[in-house]
Amino acid sequence: MVYLFMQASVKDFDKWQGVLIDFMPILKQMGSTNTSVYQEIGSPNNVTVIHEFTSKEKAEAFVNSNELHDSRKEAEVIGTPKIWYTEML
Repeated sequence: MVYLFMQASVKDFDKWQGVLIDFMPILKQMGSTNTSVYQEIGSPNNVTVIHEFTSKEKAEAFVNSNELHDSRKEAEVIGTPKIWYTEML
């Protein structure tokens, strides 16, 4: 299992969360098997999302997709998210 971490600041958490909820069917079609959302304590507009994929190729395809880039704009993500990939040992 590959874990895709995305850390970002958003303009408004509630708006961002609504966009994420609407985006979930597309995310699943792109191969994500699970998604977890975390807010920074004391800074609720700083979020970290963990997406699980069966391969790094699927995770990278998601990161590079037009659908993700369009949803970031709609969700008012500030700047470019920090992204990294891990796998459980």
